[in-house]
Amino acid sequence: MPQRSLLVADDIENQSDSGKRRSRAIGHAASFLAQRLKTGIDLLYVEDIKTYPHEFDSARIRAWHFQHQERLKVLSKQLQAPVFRAIKSGIPAEQILKAIHSRPSPELVIVGTQGRKGLKRLLVGSVAEEVIRHSRRPVMVVGPLAQEKTWFLAADRGQPRVLVATDLGKNSRAAEQYALSLAKRIGARAVLFHCLGDSYRVIVRDSSMVSGWVPVNLDEILNGIRDAAVQSMERKADFFQKHGVPCEYKIEDKPLLSSCAVYQESARGYSFVVMGTHGRNVLLEAYFGSTARETILNAPIPVITVPSGR
Repeated sequence: MPQRSLLVADDIENQSDSGKRRSRAIGHAASFLAQRLKTGIDLLYVEDIKTYPHEFDSARIRAWHFQHQERLKVLSKQLQAPVFRAIKSGIPAEQILKAIHSRPSPELVIVGTQGRKGLKRLLVGSVAEEVIRHSRRPVMVVGPLAQEKTWFLAADRGQPRVLVATDLGKNSRAAEQYALSLAKRIGARAVLFHCLGDSYRVIVRDSSMVSGWVPVNLDEILNGIRDAAVQSMERKADFFQKHGVPCEYKIEDKPLLSSCAVYQESARGYSFVVMGTHGRNVLLEAYFGSTARETILNAPIPVITVPSGR
């Protein structure tokens, strides 16, 4: 089977300060992983059909296309791995997904995001989110805070540490398996992380909705939830250890949303976050958010999302 490459999709048309900063961060993440995984990089830029020159002038279109080729060439020289460059034309998310689902499929997809929110994000759309929702391969997203220079320095210090966010259920199984494989291959330590806040809120909400019913001992119920979580995390950590990956676990029992707990923990010296995700209703997600989206927008390090059906 041919060796898989990393698929890196970058918006080289954006030459603003933030666009250049995003490209540097994406390039650094790609180089770091390509060296550790001993793989090449497929560097892709999609010429968005909405940005084509308005005048149908063949010379102007050729010059526009040549400019992109030169920018892609400059970017490829900054990547510390063998690079194959490609320029496609069309709708960015569709072309990226087409490349993902080609044969051989990539090891990992790396993209950046501007972090649009609310109605603007819903109407304008997000390439990163469309890729995450429909990709059958893990997707690393370098979010707004992860594009800062401080992450570049922290990522290369000593042994990498991978934060593995888990809900202890089936939606996290593929992410846990991928995190185990990735950590082993890049020589990283793994830290399994689970937040009890959501479970606590469900118990309190359900108990308050049952008219006339008051738990005999709510603390006992909550302690039972925590004990079950500890046992599950211990089993998972042991599994990582038995497969050659140094692993520990952390349980957040403060009344925090999972999304807040994960991105707060991610600021404590990790290289990447790995977490599971699954598609939901676009309109609801735009306003109420999801753990994956909030982590991507707020984590100071890149986030690798793994589809639960992987």
